[in-house]
Amino acid sequence: MSAAIVILLLCVDIFIAVTAAKNLNIQSKIKHFFELSEQNYQARKQSRFGPGGAGRGKGMNPAERLELMLIEKSNIRRYIPFMNIYFLFAFSFLIFLAAYGPISRALDFIPSSVIISGIISTVPFLALELLARYNSETIRKRLAEYISVLNRWCSVKEDVMYAFEKSLGSDIGEPLQTFIRDMVIQVNRGMDASDALDMLQMKIDNPQFKDFIINVKLSLRYRGDVVKLLTNLENQFYRFDEEYNRRRISTYKDRVLIYFIMAGVLITAYLFISSTPQVGDFYLRSAEGKLLLTLFSGMYMLGLYLTAGITRLKY
Repeated sequence: MSAAIVILLLCVDIFIAVTAAKNLNIQSKIKHFFELSEQNYQARKQSRFGPGGAGRGKGMNPAERLELMLIEKSNIRRYIPFMNIYFLFAFSFLIFLAAYGPISRALDFIPSSVIISGIISTVPFLALELLARYNSETIRKRLAEYISVLNRWCSVKEDVMYAFEKSLGSDIGEPLQTFIRDMVIQVNRGMDASDALDMLQMKIDNPQFKDFIINVKLSLRYRGDVVKLLTNLENQFYRFDEEYNRRRISTYKDRVLIYFIMAGVLITAYLFISSTPQVGDFYLRSAEGKLLLTLFSGMYMLGLYLTAGITRLKY
């Protein structure tokens, strides 16, 4: 019985890790991330010190990168204004401490207790990551409608930054309302429009929105026909949205499903260990069982890490 449970848990962990790895493009993701991180850092420095200000040319520190990936993209400050990366780590650490006590008493083995408590403490990070994906999905659905709003304002005055500012009076919805308002404030305070658009693009991190921002930046640089550009983009994204709906593609829902499956693995493992005395004795009291439990916990954490790094579908 114990051998069958060991094999079953091992197969589940391997399946999760392999499935996540198939969708992972580590090299291009890391390269793209650091390119965007550097752009965001330059834009931040311009907003703080103006063009040519102090500190330009240096990369973002790890705290700033995590701030962008988790806090900015999730728009969590709309609900918790004081949230920052340090508060997030403190909250995660408190969860770790709260979980470690009972888990340590149950397992009586420090390595596996630390790993499982660490897995539980990642819940706030996973929640913010899912919220960021949800924001991206929400903006994708309303992108064509928002471009239509910009197009109407550009018909009044052929200035896309003017259109961005005026669009705040329309019902464009959250989180786009917050992101656009921040971008407009940055430009009004002296930040270069191109840098502000870069930061906006990074907060949303959506392939279609990226195409939209690139076209707007080119129009600003070369003084193109903004109304014609927005009309073409509006038609293009309406067609894309129809095709998207026809194929029923949703990376956000897929990611939620994966996280639920992984949570189910933990629950299943707990039920096996707690409901079967022989299995519980093997994993909780024998040296071999404790080592195997630590190994499985490590593999599970690796699978969770790979899952969090799954790249988006490229359209």
